[in-house]
Amino acid sequence: MRTFKGLVCTLLAVLVAFSLAACGSKDNGGNAEETKLTFWHVFVEEEKLQIIDDYIAQFESDHPGTKVEQVYVNSAEYVTKLRVAAANGSQGDVFFAYGSGQAKPYVDSGVVLQLDDYYAANNLEDELLGGTLTYCTYDNGIYGIPLKQWAGVLYCNTSLFEQYGVKLPETWEEMETAIAAFKENGVTPLALGAADAWHIAMYQNALAVRFAGPDYCNKMLSGEASFINDDIIKSAQTIIDLNKEGAFTPNTLGYSSEEAEAEFFMGNVAMFYGGSWACLDINRDGNATKGNCTVIPLPTVDGGKGDATTFSGGVIDFLMINKNTKNPDLAFDFASGMARTMSNEFYRIGDSLPAWKVTDVDTSDVDPTLQQIQALTANATGYVLAWDTNLDGSVTDVHYNLLQGLISGEVTAQGFAEGMQNAMDAFLATQAN
Repeated sequence: MRTFKGLVCTLLAVLVAFSLAACGSKDNGGNAEETKLTFWHVFVEEEKLQIIDDYIAQFESDHPGTKVEQVYVNSAEYVTKLRVAAANGSQGDVFFAYGSGQAKPYVDSGVVLQLDDYYAANNLEDELLGGTLTYCTYDNGIYGIPLKQWAGVLYCNTSLFEQYGVKLPETWEEMETAIAAFKENGVTPLALGAADAWHIAMYQNALAVRFAGPDYCNKMLSGEASFINDDIIKSAQTIIDLNKEGAFTPNTLGYSSEEAEAEFFMGNVAMFYGGSWACLDINRDGNATKGNCTVIPLPTVDGGKGDATTFSGGVIDFLMINKNTKNPDLAFDFASGMARTMSNEFYRIGDSLPAWKVTDVDTSDVDPTLQQIQALTANATGYVLAWDTNLDGSVTDVHYNLLQGLISGEVTAQGFAEGMQNAMDAFLATQAN
């Protein structure tokens, strides 16, 4: 067990490292007379960095004397780094954050700038798609600018399905038939990198939507309904059953999400449940899935309350502004322009569905798999955010441990539900005090 002293030392070390920008940064230089903005984010992929670089270059050209410094690390590291820095308001002038329960502590502690006046002055809401501000609104105030939205789908290698004469599954009974057929032919049915607990969460959270339905899941995640529920228990039990029958990547706890997904992209795995951001890799040159992948909703379950028009997903990625910034107007100008650009351009390259009304994008250039997802979700009747972005960080930590326990055999389905409820109760108690 970690000691308190050890945890403090670790957090201090992380903060020092981040303040030195040791992980990744880009700064065009400058002098004492220049106005500098710092931009913290999680976008480490080459295609995305190029989009960000191009926007920054244009912004600096349009704002003489302004220099923008980027500091970026991958998402898993970033969540901890932001949590540490936000404790004293030392995060970037503009910073990426997951909304809902993840950003709530930052808003509550007063380190995020409220943006309602800026939205009104710039008519910004008119440029956004409906519902995109839900998870950056706290106590009726707007604190973020949406970047994109996502939806979870089942990616299927059409070459493997055709080779072995397997039907694309629409029901869970057909899913079990497909799993059995691929196992019989020595093909791993489902990619899972359980060393990264969020990867397990993608499957379990989506199964919860199928069994319990989006309305119940959203109430549960906000503390208005219990995790100790037959449908939630069924979602956990299904993860246990899939693992026991060998549906997942062998020795999955030894595989990271990236390693497991790579097996799918190389054509060695038949199916993979993931977010729409995976399209960027599905059709990357050299991957076996390019031109050989289709997407379908997670199959429905018998007696489930969530049909094929309900999805894991929504808008959870935002840019926020540090309340301590010395240049709030400039920071908003930068953040709103960057968010608009990222929504359009990330959509074009196949990373995500847009949160803004699409402009300046030729849809013929948009990734074909992402267009499939857009068509699938056109008539969506309900969404549920990933639990780890919806819940407070303390509850998410428990969630991750319980999920890996389902795979290791140390946690039962009932124990999963009870553990989640205990963690939620403990968090809600802190909010009541």
